[in-house]
Amino acid sequence: MKQFQILIEKVIDSIANTLAYLLTLMIILVFITVFTRYMLNVSYVVLQELIMYFHAILFMFGVSYALKEKSHVKIDIIYNSLNKKYQYYISLLGTIIFIIPTSIFITYSSMDMVIQSWLLLEGSSEAGGLDLIFILKSVIPITGFLIFIQALSDIIKYMDRYKI
Repeated sequence: MKQFQILIEKVIDSIANTLAYLLTLMIILVFITVFTRYMLNVSYVVLQELIMYFHAILFMFGVSYALKEKSHVKIDIIYNSLNKKYQYYISLLGTIIFIIPTSIFITYSSMDMVIQSWLLLEGSSEAGGLDLIFILKSVIPITGFLIFIQALSDIIKYMDRYKI
């Protein structure tokens, strides 16, 4: 089980490293878009949509990394006043009761929309935009899956730490 948990964490870390490059590329594209629009008086819809796609991917895939790094929102006032053992029990229960069902819901509820989008090869409604909305929508169930596997990794970690 420990090897599975380590593998998950490596996958999530690899995704986070890739997202760092994606963020850099997105910032460069924003500069290019602003420059061409305001200095050259030319606007490219494809660049604006690409920035929007990158932004969506950064946030959606970044959720699993935030979960791994414990950067997500929790009630720190109560949580921090407890000893470590109770903090782990609360984290374990929160993961099982909230995170796992939410990740399953995200994945399950988005699948019909994603399948429909792939069947249509859904594209942009903007003239000159990217015809890749079906790929962008695929990010939603992948996000649910990444949250799910990170939650499993956390459960393994909690159980291993306190031999539950």
